[in-house]
Amino acid sequence: MVREELVEKVLEMRRRSNGVIVVVMVFGKVIVRVISGYAPQQSRKEEEKDRFYDDVSDEIGQAGLNEFVVLLGDLNGHVGADADGYEGVHGGWGYGIRNEEGRRVLELADAHSMVVGNTWFTREPARLITYRSGENRSMIDYILVRAKHRKYVKIVKAIPGMLQHSMVVMDVTSKEMGRRKKDKGTLWCCQFSRGPPAKGSARAREETSAV
Repeated sequence: MVREELVEKVLEMRRRSNGVIVVVMVFGKVIVRVISGYAPQQSRKEEEKDRFYDDVSDEIGQAGLNEFVVLLGDLNGHVGADADGYEGVHGGWGYGIRNEEGRRVLELADAHSMVVGNTWFTREPARLITYRSGENRSMIDYILVRAKHRKYVKIVKAIPGMLQHSMVVMDVTSKEMGRRKKDKGTLWCCQFSRGPPAKGSARAREETSAV
């Protein structure tokens, strides 16, 4: 979804596949390419996973060198609590134990000189966990940006709510985007859920400021 007052900033919106949607917007002097991804679950065939990552990689590759690229969504992988070989991509503040799908997220980020934004800020577990099911807790919803643009990212965090997937939000400050330090609100967020937000929930409160 895009806030009504930002519709005029949208240059392009298209569906690459069932798991990949691309939105290109302009903020001030900056072209922003948002790639929303929903990766196949761990149990799916490797061919399906390969196709998803090929699509995402191709979309990132199409971006201009100066575009602000944001990859966000449910990537269905655990990148782990520590960088452990992926310093410069993983900030060292993750959650859980890395699995093969999480390694693939890190490999994608490394191949395109991106960082996993969720892992670059010291957070209590409640702000790292993005998925809850019974007693299970995990971080599988991510926001990635180009490493050279990390300096503009002021925070990436999960907003616990009433649903399984928490909203993950990112605040960005950039004069080129027309967003200054005094500006309030969230520029991008991702959340995968069904149904309306529960009244009074974090999701209901935060959706008013999310693109």
